[in-house]
Amino acid sequence: MGALKDLARSFSRLTQEEVELFCKDYGIGAEFTPIAPACDASVDKCPAGFIELYCRHFEFSNLRYPFSLFVLNLLEYYRVSFGQIHPKGMARVLHFEVLCRALGYDPSLLLFRRFFRLAKNGDWFTFEASKVDSGLISSMVTTLGVWKNRFFWVSDTIVPFKTVWRHPYAILNEPEPLESDLNDAFLQCIRKCPARVRPFPDHLLVLLGVSKLWEKADRDPVLKRDGTVMSALDFIKSDDTSDVVFEDVPSVPNENVVVRTAEQRFEGSGYASVSIVKGFSKPLAPKASTRRSNRRLKAAPQSTSTEPMDLSDDIEVSEDQVEAGVEKDKELVVRGKKVQSKKVVSTPVQESLSRDVEGLNPEGTYVPAWLVKNDDTFKDAAVCEDALKHLAPPSVHKTIAEMDDDLMLSRMVLSTCNLAAMLPQGITRFRQRMQEYEDFSKKKDKMKSSLASMKKE
Repeated sequence: MGALKDLARSFSRLTQEEVELFCKDYGIGAEFTPIAPACDASVDKCPAGFIELYCRHFEFSNLRYPFSLFVLNLLEYYRVSFGQIHPKGMARVLHFEVLCRALGYDPSLLLFRRFFRLAKNGDWFTFEASKVDSGLISSMVTTLGVWKNRFFWVSDTIVPFKTVWRHPYAILNEPEPLESDLNDAFLQCIRKCPARVRPFPDHLLVLLGVSKLWEKADRDPVLKRDGTVMSALDFIKSDDTSDVVFEDVPSVPNENVVVRTAEQRFEGSGYASVSIVKGFSKPLAPKASTRRSNRRLKAAPQSTSTEPMDLSDDIEVSEDQVEAGVEKDKELVVRGKKVQSKKVVSTPVQESLSRDVEGLNPEGTYVPAWLVKNDDTFKDAAVCEDALKHLAPPSVHKTIAEMDDDLMLSRMVLSTCNLAAMLPQGITRFRQRMQEYEDFSKKKDKMKSSLASMKKE
């Protein structure tokens, strides 16, 4: 079977009436100007000031508006747009978030990267099981249905930052985080909860705060089996939930609606009594963000959910590709207005500039302490070596010194190959600009001569 290679040939079949009804059902307000695309507009041809949304992300993948902070952080970290993510990849993202919340923890991007990795699925991207921890999903609903021709546009103000249309050949992942970098209790708990990825009922999504589509302000959703209240975690871990009844009960201030008891967080074999967990006493709409994540801020501490991106893996191929029919390849059209090549890859070396180095002022200006003289040339190997040693500031050298041999080698290979790939184009452009300048100079000299002749006459 071939991969999904028809993104630029997939057109929406939704009418404006269908788009408006869909947005009404899923709480997407008219202030975001939902629009049905023209019949000849593919998903990568989104108008300026708008982003693309797939209906199946909501119907199949459990995505809801307002988008959770975890989903927004993930989009920003991987620099990918909603319209580029396969519905099954989005389903794994929301499954992870739902499972974390059912366990009483906030979903962590760092932990997500332990279990999942970004992968190519033809012209789309998906998330699949990582190589180090792959037991989080026991099975997955395979019936996806029609999805590529059911998308629409909404105002980009629906997301609190400028989304990026990811380049199809951008490097995908950096190495999975080590166990020592993670919350051990959280990691051990979630490993014991493999579950089936599937569309969840709104009752459960509201219960966990993933969905805000709940009109009963003084009542909370509740799940019952055989007349007994069941926890969200028990529901998620059950493959057969046909006998579960969805009801609602009066709200109790400060009560944990996830488990309906005094316990808050799942530890080991059961829920342990701890203080109220943020976000679980009552599902509330997240506060609107007015800036990008801390990863973009100078000298900001690095959180567990915003690490440097896209470093060492080759471009992988997704397991979801087996579902696609055989079709002719066509290059993915990239919206140049949303992609800046200089931002495709960032490295920890760049991030290290904000770290303190013992004995130095981190805010001070770095002045290389090399012995290169004004009349030195790069024909002398010793001069070149001294210049290279002092080219980067001490914090960068410290970061590099802490790398193991394999990681350092992979970074060197990656950087060298990318530089080598850009050199031919760079040389060609330089020659073109020089030729343009030379032609301009000749025209300028000719004009000067003509003006001089006219003055003499």
